[in-house]
Amino acid sequence: MILSVKTSSSSLDPLSGGGFGIAGIVLDGRGNLYLTEMDDALIYEYSTAGALVRKWGGYGSDPGQLTYPEKLALDAQGNVYVTEFGSPSYDGSQGENDRVQKFSPTGTPLAQWGSLGSGPGQFNGPVGIAIDQQGNIFVAEAGNHRIQKLSSTGKPLIQWHTVGSGIGERTQTGYDLGLDSGGNVYVSEPHPIDTGAEWIEKFSPAGERLARWGASGSGPGQFDKPWGLTLDSKDNVYVVDVRNNRVQEFSPTGKYLAQWKGPQKGFIATSKPAVDDQGNIYVSHGNEVVKLVAGPA
Repeated sequence: MILSVKTSSSSLDPLSGGGFGIAGIVLDGRGNLYLTEMDDALIYEYSTAGALVRKWGGYGSDPGQLTYPEKLALDAQGNVYVTEFGSPSYDGSQGENDRVQKFSPTGTPLAQWGSLGSGPGQFNGPVGIAIDQQGNIFVAEAGNHRIQKLSSTGKPLIQWHTVGSGIGERTQTGYDLGLDSGGNVYVSEPHPIDTGAEWIEKFSPAGERLARWGASGSGPGQFDKPWGLTLDSKDNVYVVDVRNNRVQEFSPTGKYLAQWKGPQKGFIATSKPAVDDQGNIYVSHGNEVVKLVAGPA
């Protein structure tokens, strides 16, 4: 089913020159959805029935304003964290914002960290974000091809690079990420060039590679542009397999479990999933949210 959650943006694929639409989606403990809308530079809060609760933001670089807001995360207090890609170009080269902002659950600006660069605490195209049980912040950077871990106050702690398809090859583009109950980091890695390097990687909280799965293709466990990623309460991993127009589910070790077909319009590069306690999957596509109801895959 499609919820009546529609922002004012286009639903065209940004890879084809159209609008970016809803790029971030996360569920809070009350069952409400927080969404980022890239084109209008807004954060929305909706009920899962599709009723608008509030919105905030607007284009700009001041605290509380946004430039191409990407993914979202919530901490234990319900505070909202958002990455700002900083530019419509892939590598973030325009240098607008490239930061993480923290808001209260009702949209009050609380803190911000980062600027364009490759040093500790700087960002180039930050996209995926997650918060661990200690309040540490993990960010996937598309431009710097790395994962950064920051403290709850934004202090840089560690960083590591995602890799290419072989030793000495170009680094892979880590796009979205999620954490399991042990703090392990799962990263979706859709290669920007069609080289067949399409996979999910699992790292320890310290950046040690624990597992990798996937390959280019359309069979179970294969991918064609695995962009959005999230985990459920059982640590199972859900991946938006964009060009195959489906959501795939995996165990924490990468075992294929199930898949669900996407909407007729198809998913796009900014599509992001979220999973509720009943196993329902909410996925953005363009300026709408699709609810895939729990049941046989």
